[in-house]
Amino acid sequence: MGFVEGKIDNEKPFRGKVFPKTYLPGGGTSDHDLVELVKDDRASLWEALEQHGALLFRSFRVDSAEDFSSVVDAFGWDEMPYEGAAGRTKKSNRVFTANEIPLDEPITFHHEMSQIKEPCSKIFFFCMEPSPEGGETAIVPSEVVVERMEEELPEVMEKFSQVGMIRILHTKVVEEEDGTKKKIWQRMLKSEDEDEARKRAMEKLSCNSLNFNEDGTADFVFGPMNPIRELGGKRLWFHYIQNYQCFDRDGIVTYGDGSPLPPQVVSVFDRILNENCVDVSWRKGDVLVVHNFRFQHARRPGKPPRSILVSVCK
Repeated sequence: MGFVEGKIDNEKPFRGKVFPKTYLPGGGTSDHDLVELVKDDRASLWEALEQHGALLFRSFRVDSAEDFSSVVDAFGWDEMPYEGAAGRTKKSNRVFTANEIPLDEPITFHHEMSQIKEPCSKIFFFCMEPSPEGGETAIVPSEVVVERMEEELPEVMEKFSQVGMIRILHTKVVEEEDGTKKKIWQRMLKSEDEDEARKRAMEKLSCNSLNFNEDGTADFVFGPMNPIRELGGKRLWFHYIQNYQCFDRDGIVTYGDGSPLPPQVVSVFDRILNENCVDVSWRKGDVLVVHNFRFQHARRPGKPPRSILVSVCK
């Protein structure tokens, strides 16, 4: 019976299109094969993603990493390996765990793999197990972030256009479960040799330099670069400007001339993100597809046993 249009409580309109667009199984039963439905309606789903930026499939029978992998394959987009600093564990073909930092820590809004020269264009999320409290995945159109920042902080936007921004990614040394020490830059670049790692960084990442420190840490320097990108005539806020700290890496952002961002700039930026986003409260079996060039996503703090799997496409 195909798809029927659904709705979530806090969905929002943008440019006259609601996000995320929600699909439910026709006839109100979960017995419908999502893989076959996607294959039958692939062209219209591609168009819907372009129009709405995010699609949520709810109440279908998707029970495992293997089921999720089949759903991703059904969309027909080219496979892409995950590249980046976040820890990931492969669960099935094309399927990995979501960012493995502790669940009680939030993950700020970002475009997936934004530090890669060729980031993924789509990202899939699959809920194996929702958080008993919190743990939502929030999504926001990057176009509206640019518009609101220009309205509220035109002088800041002018400075970004003149000098850009610099992001320093500081990777740490962490202790594994077996007591061994692991240098995060080695995991990130899949090499223990500094020369080979630097070569890979320059080939794959959009960083300008990579410095290895005596204590085993490393500093990846991105920029100066404009935080805004243009895509199809749209101006999108592509690079986050918040500083952050987590157990395996830190991020530090300045203006392109090295001067610090005033705290009120980051405060306004965070407020704009949170005023214009939708928090997707997960249900077991949900599949969410996000246009990674146009929408940012974030993770709200949650609790075990929350389990979200991801897949990325070219």
